[in-house]
Amino acid sequence: MMIDLQMLAHRLKHIIVNPVKAWEIIKRENRSTGTVHISFLMPLLILISLSAFAGSLIYNPSGLSVLYPIILALKQFLCFYLTVLISSWILNELSVAFVSKKDYSFNFKLIVYSLSPLYLTVLVTRFLPDLSILNILGFYGAYIMYSGLNTIENLAGKSLLRYFIIALLTVMISYLTISWITRSLLEGIYFAFAGSI
Repeated sequence: MMIDLQMLAHRLKHIIVNPVKAWEIIKRENRSTGTVHISFLMPLLILISLSAFAGSLIYNPSGLSVLYPIILALKQFLCFYLTVLISSWILNELSVAFVSKKDYSFNFKLIVYSLSPLYLTVLVTRFLPDLSILNILGFYGAYIMYSGLNTIENLAGKSLLRYFIIALLTVMISYLTISWITRSLLEGIYFAFAGSI
């Protein structure tokens, strides 16, 4: 399967500028999770990792080992990737409380696309850490998530709101937990090997 960079650019633009219209297109086109994975998620995570690597090389006032930028890049990649996979799986399991059958493909796309604003802000702030305040713009993803649920799932008001809250909490808790675990593990690896590199 080839990477479709045109799909990446168009989808990123439309999901941020006009989420409702973008979700209508997503509903009609029925792209596979594999396509979204290869052409949307992976290129963004690679760019974020490269940004973290470059940023930590440039802003390294304490003279940390050359291993540090690699560890930081790996942490960014793993954190987002595992958040998407684990959140999608958890949300898919919980979704039966709101819909008649599970739809992993939809829940995966819901998580992947809703994180789009955060991908963009992190891409900038990992390279320019002084602009970390921009990460607050990542919360726009909550609106993208709500738009996706409202556009694709045919739910009554209260069920829609509950599904949205569960989805939002799933992503936030997964991200914070995975971020803490990956940071702890990778920092342990760094301090174990930094002295020899």
